[in-house]
Amino acid sequence: MNPPHMLIDVRVWRQFAMVAEELHFGRAAQRLNITQPPLTQAIANLERQLGVVLFERSKRHVRLTPAGEALLPHAQDLVTRAYALPEQARAAAHGEVGRLRLAFVSTVGFGGLPQWVRDFRATSPGVRLELTEATSDVQLQWLREGRIDAGIVLHAHDEPPPPGTERQTVGQEPLLLALPQRHPLAQARSLRFEDVCDEPLVLFPRSILPAIHDQLHARYALAGRTP
Repeated sequence: MNPPHMLIDVRVWRQFAMVAEELHFGRAAQRLNITQPPLTQAIANLERQLGVVLFERSKRHVRLTPAGEALLPHAQDLVTRAYALPEQARAAAHGEVGRLRLAFVSTVGFGGLPQWVRDFRATSPGVRLELTEATSDVQLQWLREGRIDAGIVLHAHDEPPPPGTERQTVGQEPLLLALPQRHPLAQARSLRFEDVCDEPLVLFPRSILPAIHDQLHARYALAGRTP
């Protein structure tokens, strides 16, 4: 038969730890700002609840029993953790501890991301940063599913943020045209849209960057072309 669960107030564990540190009920009571009789009674009640003797008492000394010695580090740890809870809750509410699940597009990994990570860890050492690479469309899906807390995505300048999300611009990336090295236009200092609109185009899927994808198609349509 399992023994019944006992709920023991953290104050009682603090009282036990204080007596164990002082090995004197009077001095322990002074440190706790209480009188000695309630402290003596609290320790006696604790021993009765646990079914073990924690202190050897005599007129000349107070000593921990083997059971008391075994229990002391656990009681001290419990008290430390309990009294730290309010500060931990405040820190968590202010984003000073916990974890941040951050996704990013691959191009950012070669640019500002390393420095951002260093700065974040310097200012928020209590937050564990979990990084995952993903395309913008996948990140938005993960945000909706609650699988990440934030994402670094690519978007068009005038593209509104998806419903239920907030967005802050952290940088800009130009849209570049890549040509084979031996292409006749590869050595040109500048190119107009009309120079390349009839060239075969390899374009990213619309799901990755819908707004930019649509803008490119609209530009081709104005020129009477199809990419």
